[in-house]
Amino acid sequence: MAQARRAHPRSRTDAALSFTQRVVAELAPYTPLLPCCRRSLVEGLALVTSAPGSIATTRPVAVRAAMQTLHADGIPAHVSRVTAARRTQYFVVGVDASTPQAPSERSCCRRSRLRGAFLGAGRLVRPDGEPYLEIGCAGEMGAAQLVDDFDVLGVPARSRRRRGRWVVTVRSGAGVGAALSSIGAQAGRLDFESGRVIREVRSGVNRRLNAETANLRRTAGAGVRQLESIAALEADSVRWQALPPALREAAELRSLHPDDDLAQLAELAGCSRPAMAGRLHRLVAAAGEGGDRVEVPVRRR
Repeated sequence: MAQARRAHPRSRTDAALSFTQRVVAELAPYTPLLPCCRRSLVEGLALVTSAPGSIATTRPVAVRAAMQTLHADGIPAHVSRVTAARRTQYFVVGVDASTPQAPSERSCCRRSRLRGAFLGAGRLVRPDGEPYLEIGCAGEMGAAQLVDDFDVLGVPARSRRRRGRWVVTVRSGAGVGAALSSIGAQAGRLDFESGRVIREVRSGVNRRLNAETANLRRTAGAGVRQLESIAALEADSVRWQALPPALREAAELRSLHPDDDLAQLAELAGCSRPAMAGRLHRLVAAAGEGGDRVEVPVRRR
């Protein structure tokens, strides 16, 4: 029971944890079964540290994962804690993480190395936000190694230098989802996909609302122009009598039914919708040829 409490800290509820913290908490309890994968996980933690000869991180769960992995291989490491003004720094001492070794190219080892790197310095944007995964690295060679691991596993990633530190980023929705699956965060992948569905639905609803709002504004503006044009023509009896009967009928229908759309006006006139649209357009053009339009009040509901 005590071990379970150490592996799954519950000082705060899951709802209070960030998406990154939930994924880290999901990954931390699991120690790789194969020795090569355990070494790769420690390599991944070492790639994101800036402390030579040790593994440094600000995440206690990452420290526990490193200690469990090292002890599984019989390496007597220990933890040193340094309290700073902003956050506490943890150093895993007793393993020479800087010793150069050829990184394993096995697929399982690449996944373990990426898992260790994410445990030490990975970050995710919340599931319903723009897809973004980031891992900070201690140097350019470490960033290149993580990019190569991601590429082999089919995840599009890139590295860049930002404020004096190298970072590896994944910015596509499919890439972030594949990265989470690659490092073994299946629950995190499900949360991410749920958030992506919510984001896409919200974006679709917003686009539709914006389009409908724009259409309503155009329709309302056209209706106001038509009523102004009709008022101007009715004020000039000569021009009004010179209009064809079909245009006068369209003007009378628009005046009597200012809130109706083109389809309703066309039904009242017994013509097609394009024909009604053409008649109203000709009314506006006829009013514009004879001078200024007359301003008419618009009824508001």
